[in-house]
Order: sequence, then C-alpha cells, then structure tokens
Amino acid sequence: MSYLKAVLKKDNEQKKQALQKLIILGEKLNKDTTTDKKKLEILLQKENKTLGKEVSKPKKQTNTKNTQIQTSTKNKIESVYTVENNIVISYSKEVTKDDVLRFFELKNDSATKDVYDLKGNFPFARDTKLSIKGVDKVVVGQFKAYTLRIVIANKRNLKTSYMVDRKQIIISIDDLTVKKKVETKPNKKVINPSIKENNFIDTKNSIRTLYTQDNKVIVEFNKNISKKDVNYVTYKNKGFIDEVFDIKGKFKFAKPIKLEMNGIYKISVGQVKPNTLRLRLSNKKDLKLIYVVNKRQLVIKILNITPTSTSKAINPQYNIFKDKVIVIDPGHGKHDVGAIGPNKRYEKVVTLKVSKQLYTMLKKRGYKVYLTRHNDKFIKVRNRTLLANKKNADIFISIHANAIAKSRANKVSGIETFFLSPARSERAKRVAAKENSVDIRKMSNSTKAAFLESLNRPRITASHKLAIDVQAGLLQSVKKSYKGVNDSGVREGPFWVLVGAQMPSILVELGYMSHPIESKRLYSSKYQKLLAKGIANGIDSYFLKNP
Repeated sequence: MSYLKAVLKKDNEQKKQALQKLIILGEKLNKDTTTDKKKLEILLQKENKTLGKEVSKPKKQTNTKNTQIQTSTKNKIESVYTVENNIVISYSKEVTKDDVLRFFELKNDSATKDVYDLKGNFPFARDTKLSIKGVDKVVVGQFKAYTLRIVIANKRNLKTSYMVDRKQIIISIDDLTVKKKVETKPNKKVINPSIKENNFIDTKNSIRTLYTQDNKVIVEFNKNISKKDVNYVTYKNKGFIDEVFDIKGKFKFAKPIKLEMNGIYKISVGQVKPNTLRLRLSNKKDLKLIYVVNKRQLVIKILNITPTSTSKAINPQYNIFKDKVIVIDPGHGKHDVGAIGPNKRYEKVVTLKVSKQLYTMLKKRGYKVYLTRHNDKFIKVRNRTLLANKKNADIFISIHANAIAKSRANKVSGIETFFLSPARSERAKRVAAKENSVDIRKMSNSTKAAFLESLNRPRITASHKLAIDVQAGLLQSVKKSYKGVNDSGVREGPFWVLVGAQMPSILVELGYMSHPIESKRLYSSKYQKLLAKGIANGIDSYFLKNP
C-alpha cells in the first residue's frame, strides 16, 4: 500500500523506501523480488547521474536471482563515515576483497576522480555527506541496487588504497597530510617498559595477556589465530553503546585484570564460556574502531579518541613484585669456562649474558634482583647461595648450559630445568656430575646430614613448581622464533650449587654447547634475549600462582 501511495503522490523518495522494505520482506519470506529490484534500480539510476557514467540497462536475469538475494542479505551497509584521511564503510556481516567490485580513475581538466564500486546496499546513501580536509569532494551514492559508489574528486591527483578488515572496507588517501591535534613526539614516550611486559601472563592457555597502549587494546595469544576466532558485535545498552568482542580462547586472569583508556567509560574482561573470552568497550558516544588479527595478536584501534600517555593496563597485583627478591647465578667464570662448544664457544660467556638480560627484565617488572657475578669472575659453588641467603631471596636461579661427548654431539640438544633432589636417572646424574665437577669433594657425615635435611623441606615442592613454570616460559619464548627446539623437561638432580639455598631454587640448562646449531644460537644476542624473557615470564607465572 505504501508503494501505491508513493506512486500516486509521484514521490520518488517514498517509492525508493517502500521498494527497499518490500525487497527485504520478500527475501525473508523467500519470495521472488526481481520486479521490485528492477523498479528500485531504475529509480537509483535517475538519482545518481552525477556519480559517473550512466548505468547500462539491466540485462535479462536468468540465474542471477539467487545470487542477488544472497548478495542483499550478505552486504547490507550499516554506515559510511570518515576518520582523518580514511573513509570507513561498515557492513552488517563479514566482507572480502570480492566485495570491492572495481576501482577506476576518471580525469578531466577540472579534477581527477578515484571511483570505488562496492558491493552492498546503503539505504542512507543519498543523505550521507562526507568531507575530508585536503580533498575537494567526496560523494557517496547507490549506483545500482546492490552497488555503492564512492567518488573521491580532487584537482591534484591523490593516491588512494583500500583494505578489507572483517566487517569493514577502509579507503585511505595515502599521500594526504593530516594535521593531528596532539603532537606525535610526546606520545613516543608513552610506553613504560613495564606496560607491555604485563604481569598477567598466562603461559598455559591460548590467550597470553591483554593490555592497552595509546588508543589500542591489544590481545596476545600463545598460538596463531585467525579472524574466525573473533566475533564482533555492537549494540545499545541502557544509554551506552557496547562494542563487544567474543574471542575464542581461555585466559585464566580474566577476573583480576583491569583495563582502562582515556576517552572510554569502561573496558570489561570476562570468561563468559570455558573457551570464550569477552572484551567489552562501553561508551556513551559511538566508537569508531577497526581491528586487525596478525598471527598471535589482536589489535583493536579506536579511531575517534585522542591517544594519550596515560592509557595503560592497570594491574592490581603489579606491586606484589616489588617485595620479591631474586638472586641469579651465572654459572662458572674465569678459569672455570664450563662446557666448550665449536669454535671455542664457552658456557661461562652464555650464562653471564643471559643472566644480565634476565636481570634487566626483572628489574623493569618491579623485582629486587641480584647477580652472584657481574663479570668474568670465579666463585666457588658452595659460596654461590651465600648472597641469596644474605638477601633473604624468594627464589634462587642458577643459569647453565649443557654438553655431551663428541660422539653424540650432533644428536643431543634441548632445554631442561632441574630442581634439587637425589638423582633418579642416569641423565640427571651425568648433568649433576658435570656441574659439580669444579667443586669435587667427598661427603662427610655432617654434609650428608645437611643435604638430606634440606630435601625434607617444603621448598622442594616449591622448587618443582618454579621449575615447571620456568621450563614452560622458556619453550614458549624461543619456539616463537626458532624451530626444532627440544623440550628435555623438568628433572630432579643433586646439584651442589642448590644445596645451600634456603629458598626455592632451580638450575636451568639453556641448551647444549656441544651441539653445532644450538651452540651457535646460544651465542646469538637475539636467542639470549628470548631465553631471558622466557625465564622472566616463568617467574611471573610462578609468583602469580604462589604470591
């Protein structure tokens, strides 16, 4: 009836709206809407003469009916707007590059036009007026029933490009200088090293951590993800607009972690299902955002808020680390070079460099950290725990590298972590004998008694837990960049360097100096940094579970 009234009144705008409603209703009821689409297309042709060449007369439709019905349901355009030098076209469902039908350039004496034809129907195309500073004219029009046309007209020929991101097509004017309200130089000082190294780090589940940085929310994963693992919806909720991301995966710190960002009223994180983490951004004004999935990272960028130096991830337990004392023991030193690899690669060099890297990382995370040696210095094994006991350390970590006979050097490699206990395997006995060799002595009765007494303490259980977390952190860190790193596991062993420690203590074997490939990696600064980061992450995980 509404369409007939519009025909009688000769009101084209009412005709168009009535036809659009008829098409949507017809498709929901699985009716043939071909006639209505033809009528709508003829009306749109008359309206959009200014957008480019005249539309050719529609061809006879044979098998295209079903295609058009699918297109209309999949390609409803919800909004078109500009942010700085970008034109953002938001769809109700996911789009692909195939939804960018064509791009061409028109030139005449007065202007150059970049024309984008996009698949989709936008009911408000006629009423949408866009402008970008530095561009003479931006025109939006429904070129065909299911083709939206964007025309960027300018006297100077502008370079434009586009990207497709889940439910958005973003057209960018690449060579346009946009003057930002906030200076960029101060913002380069935004990030405190402790922000990115978030202490809520989950090394066991698929989601590693979450934090905010400037005008971005960043979710990091322990494995590669795709856009299929992220579902994004937006809706109104009691005067607020909620941007909701349901992310496939589990994050064990979903409850304690708190995020905030200047310009956003509230950011909520919750594990709504065993394998679904929900991230909700609530605000009174509509947020214009884009998000990108890149291997092990999801980045959500809010385009219409100003990045500031106060945006950060708030960790309510961040201060727990300031009271934790850690003593790091770089194994060997001076004349005691430790294991020797090809081309005279010395264990004592690797252990000191990794220990120094670890020292710096832990200091930045708020720990009190001490090294048993800062340079090429020899310290007797029995004296290495003295500093830890003197400083009343919470944990003691001795850093080493392994080795094996030349006959098996090419076959044996891997990372392993030991805690103090009587050796139960030949492998553990062999490793312990190597590390204890510099301080060979016979056990007196008193020494045996002290050794056995130390094994009866609850700290052995704590040492085991620490070893598990550090081993897991090491493997996750290095395997991101290096293939073929072997997990030699967590083992028990009678190491003299751990006997005197009055706190949970472990000995880490970073790899085999005897292995030709692994020894080369151990001398690489990049690999050393990854090893240090892995140990640091393991320590974080241990203290979060055992405060």
